[in-house]
Amino acid sequence: MATQKHVDVVTVGAGWTAGILAQQFTAANMDVISIEAGPQRWATEDFEHNHDSLRYTLRKAMMFDLNRETWTWRPNPNKPSLPIRQFGSFHPGQGIGGAGIHWAAQTWRFYPSDFNYRTHHIERYGEEKLPEGNMIQDWPLDYADLEPYYTQSEYDIGISGQVGNLGGTIIEGGNPFEGPHQRPYPLPPLVRSKAADMFSAASREMGYHPFPQPAAILSEAYRDISGRERSGCIYCGFCTRFGCEVDAKASANASHIPLALETGRYHIRTNCKVIRVESNKDGLATGVTYIDQTTGEEHFQPADIVILSAYTLSNVRLLLLSSSDSHPNGLGNDQDRVGKNYTYQLIGGPVTGLFKGQRFNSYMGNSCLQDLIHDFNADNFDHSDLDFIGGASISCGGGEKEPVTSTLNMPVFDMEKDGSAGDEDGDGNQGTRPRPPIASEVGSLAGAGTQWGQAWKDNLRENWDSVTGIGIQGESLPYTDQFLDLDPTYTDNMGQPLLRLTYDFHDNDYKLYRYIAQRCKEIMDVMNPDHVVTTTELSPYNVHSYQSTHCTGGAIMGDSPENSVTNRYGQVWDTPNLFVTGAALYPQNPGMNPTGTLLALAYWQADAIKNQYLREPNHLITY
Repeated sequence: MATQKHVDVVTVGAGWTAGILAQQFTAANMDVISIEAGPQRWATEDFEHNHDSLRYTLRKAMMFDLNRETWTWRPNPNKPSLPIRQFGSFHPGQGIGGAGIHWAAQTWRFYPSDFNYRTHHIERYGEEKLPEGNMIQDWPLDYADLEPYYTQSEYDIGISGQVGNLGGTIIEGGNPFEGPHQRPYPLPPLVRSKAADMFSAASREMGYHPFPQPAAILSEAYRDISGRERSGCIYCGFCTRFGCEVDAKASANASHIPLALETGRYHIRTNCKVIRVESNKDGLATGVTYIDQTTGEEHFQPADIVILSAYTLSNVRLLLLSSSDSHPNGLGNDQDRVGKNYTYQLIGGPVTGLFKGQRFNSYMGNSCLQDLIHDFNADNFDHSDLDFIGGASISCGGGEKEPVTSTLNMPVFDMEKDGSAGDEDGDGNQGTRPRPPIASEVGSLAGAGTQWGQAWKDNLRENWDSVTGIGIQGESLPYTDQFLDLDPTYTDNMGQPLLRLTYDFHDNDYKLYRYIAQRCKEIMDVMNPDHVVTTTELSPYNVHSYQSTHCTGGAIMGDSPENSVTNRYGQVWDTPNLFVTGAALYPQNPGMNPTGTLLALAYWQADAIKNQYLREPNHLITY
């Protein structure tokens, strides 16, 4: 095994958080190497002609190679697990930039109450309101701690949006429920879609507070932290699961990574798979062992600081795989906390409306063209008389209705002609029938399956661009029976155990969905469609239909080794020179995309490592 030159910092992965850390550390004259399992890729060379739905949307060209590594899943500890053989529920990426290349770029700040979730709900409703078997806990930091870092990341990469709370003053047109911002977003919102305008008009009529989606997509040209002026969005419609051909969509390899590389102190080794973090008899990390996947050779990269900055599931798996004499159960796992508090995201489309004769041009842009309301997100509404806690964002008007998969996902509207087992009242709507999971994201024809042949063609021809839906994104809570661990049966192509996911929805999820779905139906009714398809009940979780890549938790931060894997800086309790970044740190997942917060956390962590940890290396930061 070859031993490489010693460096100050080695990161596992070269995505969003690794890019931010590399830029911050190299600016402080530190030497950094990222070990990246995927290939190198850059906008101008790789994304100029990438409008290939077959390659990117169906065949997942930017995602993990499931022939080498996948995950197993079971709904609860009493069931057997099986490997995930094709992409479905989530889509982790590989390559320089990570999932930040093909993300949708919805960029949020979590609510102040999200950070003290347990305390907030107990103080307002009593502990008996918390669901049975929960593992809910407060974060070890609060919104005020992260606010300066939210602002820094928003200006470094360029966020488009309308602030709703500027220094405590509520601003018309923004989100009135959000925590206070120091500064407005650097750019105005993206162009709004026609469906978003209709949704907002209906929401205002009902007394709600619609606002445009905050987005890490430039609404106009902007000079970011790299000093380079990037183009504004051209609304091409090939965004999520695609790289941005004009760099309007923010990513680490559009900003931070080039800046770090220019210093000469940062290097990336691509197509190299880290298989273990090594540790010595004192319990400290000494570096990482990796396989060069082009040659099959094994290498050791020594470093003073090791940072796990890959995808959530990869970070957790690597902690568990890195057992040693000093850490027999894996790193961070001396108190059996690794894998706990695994959470996800409650995603659904409760209602779809047909507006005959309307043309929404919904093939343009991406989901960031939507408007939303947060009147029913988090604890922005009174739960005293409700049988659940938590909430969800409600949105409408996203674009990116690309041709290949959207044709598999058409709702059936002409019930008199085509029939439907779900048309309970004969009014041409599908009533309360729970629709089967839509599997179009994996290229399957196992969608609703209620219309074929000429009827399907006529529906597609007449209604494809006259349909819009209202969607939800809800929070996910941790429970004792949902967790991550190593599978005892299945292994990857190198013989290492796969990561096993034990997860399913709980009663709180079903009740939350049922309530929010009704709010969605009420808004759609005010929008006045010609026909409506509703899905009023949540189906059990499955891994074969895409929902969200927002896998969170498993290496959570906390105020004690007894309830967490890391401290408030992502520093592993039992291995002080090992840090974890990203959404694996979240004790539970709010009803918003996790990326905006993990970017702010990366800046927060870089600041702590430079200005606190390096004063006393190999010791826990205690302030």
